[in-house]
Amino acid sequence: MSAFALSNKAVKLMKLCDLKGFESLDDLLLLAALTDCVCPAICMTEGCDYTAEMEPDQEQGFCQACGGNTVTSALVLAGLI
Repeated sequence: MSAFALSNKAVKLMKLCDLKGFESLDDLLLLAALTDCVCPAICMTEGCDYTAEMEPDQEQGFCQACGGNTVTSALVLAGLI
């Protein structure tokens, strides 16, 4: 069996899909691309999985759980913006 390591971005995207109830990353990104004002976002701090709706190009949104400017939108995490 082959083992592979996912990047932190990939892990957070998968967690965001799970927390928001999406069955696939494609479903999440389609929703994010179709809405022009906000999209799902997640905190990038290890151990913090706070989610919010942020601007599609957000890379340093405020996390209300851990207090950092670490919330990143799904479109940025996926490399689409």
